[in-house]
This record gives sequence, structure tokens and C-alpha cells, in this order.
Amino acid sequence: MGVLNMSRYGEVGTNVGSVGRWTRFVLGIIVILFVATDFFPATHDHDLWSVTMIILSLAGIIAIFTLVHAGLGNKLIGRSAWWGTIIFVIPTMFLLIAPEFNPRYQIGYLFNYPELNHPFRLALLLYIGISFFFQWRDKYGGCEVVAIPNAILRKNYGSYCLPLLPLDAAEKLIVERISKS
Repeated sequence: MGVLNMSRYGEVGTNVGSVGRWTRFVLGIIVILFVATDFFPATHDHDLWSVTMIILSLAGIIAIFTLVHAGLGNKLIGRSAWWGTIIFVIPTMFLLIAPEFNPRYQIGYLFNYPELNHPFRLALLLYIGISFFFQWRDKYGGCEVVAIPNAILRKNYGSYCLPLLPLDAAEKLIVERISKS
């Protein structure tokens, strides 16, 4: 068995340790199953148009995040990983959470097309679930919403995954202490 490179193991915001990596894999399954349960037992009417809207929304989300990532990514290199977190996480969290408090913040209402609201939120959750698998595959420990653009652009910009940051930091601390003893 090889020696652990402690300078890269579990580097918070870019690299991730084994616990963080497998946590992301499990979260990917959970989020995708959550989206899939929306189709059983028909909690919403998912006709061909609805499924098409989910697919188009998912493609649009990937395109927008990748374009923003391509346009801003190089400017963020060498800066605090918090900038990437702010730029990518805040809009995502707003689109997921704000509609719960005020329906006017749903994407369909912003574009005067309310039928888009539910498919868009499912697509955004699906994007996050798929991103967790990209993080797992690439051992990327940053924000899940940039994992797919990282893979498409073959770059690894640092950012933080707010909910998983404590887990990643604790894992790194534990592994460092064990390696020093």
C-alpha cells in the first residue's frame, strides 16, 4: 500500500477524502431517488411535455453553469474558494429554497410560464444528484454545482460545499492526526 500524500489528501474545497467521497456517492443516490419518487404514485402529472421540460431544464442548467464557469473560472484561480461558492451556491439555493417562502420566486413565474416551475425544480435536483456522482468519480471536494462544469472544462476550481464542509474538514483533521502518530 502506498504512502498517503498528506498535502493533497482531503484538501478542503478541491480534493476529498474517502469518507467525503463516499458520502457524496450516497447523497447522489438519495437525491436522484427523491426525484424519481415524484413519479410514483403520480404525485404530479408527468406527461411527455413535463418530462421534456425536465430534460430541457437540465440541459439549460448544465449549459448556464458551464458558461458561467468558463467565463469566471480562470479569474477565480488563486483567489479564495469562497468566491466560487458564492457565485454558484447562492443562486442554486435561492432557486431551490426561495419558492417555498414565496411562489413568485419560482423560475416559471420569472419567465411568465408557471408550467415550468415543477419540472425545473426536479431538473435542478437531478443536476445536483448527478453532480454528486461526478464529485465521487473525480474525488472533487468542492461545491457539487460546479462538478459537472469542472468535468466538461477539465478544470478543477476550488469552492466549498457548505453542507459537507464540516465533514471534509473533520476528515482531513482526523487523517492528519493519525498520520502524525
